[in-house]
Amino acid sequence: MDSPTIKILLVEDNPADADLLSEFLEEADETQWSLVHVEKLKEALQTLRENHFDVILLDLSLPDKQGLATVVQTHETAPDLPIVVLTGLNDRVTALDAVRQGAQDYLVKGKIDSNLLVRAIGYAIERSNTLKQLRQSEEQLQRLNEELEHRVKEQTEELRDKNRCLQSEITERQRLEEELRNALMKEKELSDLKSNIISVVSHEYRTPLATILSSTELLENYSHKWDQEKRQRHFKRIENSVHHLTQLVNDVLIISKAEAGKLDFNPVPLELVEFCYQLVEELQLTASTQHNISFLCQTSSIKACLDEKLLRQFLTNLLSNAIKYSPHGGNVQLELECKQDVTIFRIRDQGIGIPLKDQDQLFEAFHRSSNVGTISGTGLGLAIVKKCVDIHNGQIAVESEVGTGTTFIITIPLICQVTEQLAESNSQSVY
Repeated sequence: MDSPTIKILLVEDNPADADLLSEFLEEADETQWSLVHVEKLKEALQTLRENHFDVILLDLSLPDKQGLATVVQTHETAPDLPIVVLTGLNDRVTALDAVRQGAQDYLVKGKIDSNLLVRAIGYAIERSNTLKQLRQSEEQLQRLNEELEHRVKEQTEELRDKNRCLQSEITERQRLEEELRNALMKEKELSDLKSNIISVVSHEYRTPLATILSSTELLENYSHKWDQEKRQRHFKRIENSVHHLTQLVNDVLIISKAEAGKLDFNPVPLELVEFCYQLVEELQLTASTQHNISFLCQTSSIKACLDEKLLRQFLTNLLSNAIKYSPHGGNVQLELECKQDVTIFRIRDQGIGIPLKDQDQLFEAFHRSSNVGTISGTGLGLAIVKKCVDIHNGQIAVESEVGTGTTFIITIPLICQVTEQLAESNSQSVY
């Protein structure tokens, strides 16, 4: 399959330099290029408003604008486009300032060859895409925070309204007082949830953000000296960190929806044996080669009516935990069994185990066992598992011994019958 054409806007007033850059791009025949050349900043800004490009090659010395102002105006016009600055031998300090103003990279004229130019364009586009993903994750987290604040405000307004009704008969007063206590409890739960989310997210964001910043700075300063393997290793670190941030935001969204009684629930007929085989294969691909994940089922077909998204969520959480808390060489096993009118899932590991004193609070949001040590985590995984099982009208149990391992047992009806309370709480949710 042909690679997509990369559209480049070249802003360069020196025809010889422009021709040389064009020749360099033609030499890189493994990539398709589309080059548009203009000589003035005014022409560049107008072209950007009327056309789509993937990257900008920008000379800092133009007839109608000089220095950092070229970068500032270009970045204001196309804030999402990566910019690679072209500079003379005496402009290195200015070029570094341009990177701080929003450019992705800079190249020194006279020292450019085809490989260096193609590599700089590729890295600029990739770094720009990574920063976009990071901004999107931060915006999603901000929206979640605003939603939580809105919920707390709604609960507070509800309390004020109910307080004005406490002048009625004693029986009515008692009823309203009970509702008030429940509302206060709910408000406190939402407030605590918000505080815990902010605390955990702030802590868990630091490491991946530091990794992204560190790898980005190293790539900016030393990528031209590194081989492809070392550069790819840093890009992989950035990719993994962005994935971790995205997963963290997803976990927070799920637990907040569940606490508000708005978790989507859409059971459909599923072939569970095939589903479990595929899930185990997917997790084995991403897990360390030091862990072995196996699937065991005595029958070739089990059909049940479950929500596929929530089923994948709670099985993935349990299997991922089993991998995380197991030593290298440990075995993780998923067992599936059909008994009478229920489906039974068992997830076994040979990990660190769960102390008895921690098991009563095991499925509470933000609670973590006392023996996890330095193993990172948010304390949301098992809380999400419990919410997903509850909405299926199922049950979850745990058997664990410290230093030996843990088994989680999930029992779900073959045909899920949602309880009246769950059905009512989810009737407001649009699936």
